[in-house]
Amino acid sequence: MRSAIVLAGGRSSRFGSDKLAADLDGTTLLGATIAALAEVVDDVVVAGPRLPSDWQRAGRSRIALVPDVEPFGGPLVALENVLARAAPEADDVAIVVGGDMPWLIPDVLRAMLDRLTDDSAAAAVILEREHDRPSPGGPRQVLPLAVRLEAAKGAAREAVEAGQRSMWALLDRLAVVELPAATWRALDPEANTLLDVDTVADLEQIERRQVR
Repeated sequence: MRSAIVLAGGRSSRFGSDKLAADLDGTTLLGATIAALAEVVDDVVVAGPRLPSDWQRAGRSRIALVPDVEPFGGPLVALENVLARAAPEADDVAIVVGGDMPWLIPDVLRAMLDRLTDDSAAAAVILEREHDRPSPGGPRQVLPLAVRLEAAKGAAREAVEAGQRSMWALLDRLAVVELPAATWRALDPEANTLLDVDTVADLEQIERRQVR
């Protein structure tokens, strides 16, 4: 089973309003994120307060909402809450993204999941970033992230119980491999999969790029 988990419970404090409801070419920011995922997975779980108004545009993928047990507790806490409800099979995998990533490229997400499926020793796949290789625990964004659900469930629980809130605390407990930049950038030359929206200026810049 291939699923997706969308972390959509942030405060949007830098945006000034609910950024996930903001309009992007006729759809909401969160709706655009879900639509991209729906091209790749069977199920999409949104971790947050609500589904977008246009969630039904996501095609045949099943869409579910899991409200955060700790609002604004951070992405790791939200992810752990979703995983705690799951009863995964050994080969179940998922893509984890932020709800503010509207230009995810489906072929890149498929490549991440394929790498995880093909490498039985790996429990997580992240994208290699050219000229950006900080040590674990550094400030680098880790999303999008592909995980083996069974392993991620235990690792997330351990991290949260230890009082840790960083997504790096999850990765430190998993066998992580990188999808080489040469591989995924061939599918996404402009690195649109990494784009997220924190401010109104970010949204305006994405609109100007006319990414897809």
